[in-house]
Amino acid sequence: MESKKSSKNNFFRKNMYYLVLAFVLLSVVAVSVALYVRRNESQNALNNSGSGDIAARPNDSSDILPPDDSSSENPPEEKPNDVPTQTVITFALPLENFNVSCDYTEASVVYNQTLNVYTGHMAIDFSAEYGEAVKAVYGGTIESITTSYLTGTTVTIAHGNNLKTVYNSIEVKDGLVEGANVEQGFVIGYVSDNNRQEYKDGPHLHFEVWENGEKISPYKYITVSEK
Repeated sequence: MESKKSSKNNFFRKNMYYLVLAFVLLSVVAVSVALYVRRNESQNALNNSGSGDIAARPNDSSDILPPDDSSSENPPEEKPNDVPTQTVITFALPLENFNVSCDYTEASVVYNQTLNVYTGHMAIDFSAEYGEAVKAVYGGTIESITTSYLTGTTVTIAHGNNLKTVYNSIEVKDGLVEGANVEQGFVIGYVSDNNRQEYKDGPHLHFEVWENGEKISPYKYITVSEK
């Protein structure tokens, strides 16, 4: 019995080195396997987590870059700046047959034989046969039609941009009403002598031009040559 125990002790003493070495090797292998398994599990977890984020991520239009137009062979042409055009206003004559009996004056006075006074005359008087057709010198809107004992009948046409023409001492054409739109050359009435302040001058059209609320020379917009 004693000999068996002694031989076991001798065996362990002789082989201790190899037993310890084997134990260390087994420990290293076990640790390596454990680290390998843990690393794989971590990598799988990261992969699974990343794929889930990608699948759940909505489309974001901000991630889409606009196309690069720098390589376009035919870039769009630049249009020149639009230059506004200004309409040139030119009046037509209000009568076919006439003569100027009293011209426009501003710095001087003329004699009014009806009233027997010298006064300013910021208008053109077109003398003509009684009943001669009076035409709109420019397109516009009939602003007013008035009649008074002293001045007779007056038609005012608004042409826009604070420009107006006034036709006095006429008989209004039937059917002409305030607010009606008329074109250049449209007959608005007929020559008369109903302006009692100028009746001694005979039948005529008293023609005025107003701009920005003031009387101006009709010659700014009209050219008159007697007929």
